[in-house]
Amino acid sequence: MLLSNSKASLKSRQKNHKISRSFWTPTNIVLLSGSLTILPICTFIILSFLLPLFTASLSASTGTSHYSTSIPWIDNVSECEHTGRNWRDRKCWDNVHDPTF
Repeated sequence: MLLSNSKASLKSRQKNHKISRSFWTPTNIVLLSGSLTILPICTFIILSFLLPLFTASLSASTGTSHYSTSIPWIDNVSECEHTGRNWRDRKCWDNVHDPTF
């Protein structure tokens, strides 16, 4: 009884060993190396599309985005130009206006 159990155990170990050795076939090696090549390329492509979205949201939240707007309480050319703004269309325009103003 003991002998038959050990023979069965030995046969199952040999069978498992053959299965693990048969994994490294040329086809599997090509598939594995192809997958390991494609994975970083796809990761790079996805990150290159996502990175501008994150940088745009970061720059908007830090206040580095500027918009041109008119300043309604400045109504003459000399006062507008004295503050470093531009007079255009009978309005004083601030070209670096922060939208959180």
